[in-house]
Amino acid sequence: MRSIRHKTLFAAAFVFAAGFAASAAAIPAKCAPCRQIYDDCMAGPTPSYEVCARQYNQCVPAGCMLMPLPWEP
Repeated sequence: MRSIRHKTLFAAAFVFAAGFAASAAAIPAKCAPCRQIYDDCMAGPTPSYEVCARQYNQCVPAGCMLMPLPWEP
């Protein structure tokens, strides 16, 4: 039973990774420069999702998906 559980977890991880790669590859060309800004920001010495997502959202043209930001009360 243990080997079945490991195979199932491996399969689930593989499907998730494949789906994530496919969605990343589906970024329209007009959104790619802004995505690169986000990726460079997150690869920096002190990455902050909120700061990088705000930079991406300010850069992105119409028709590209915005990144969700933390809710501020």
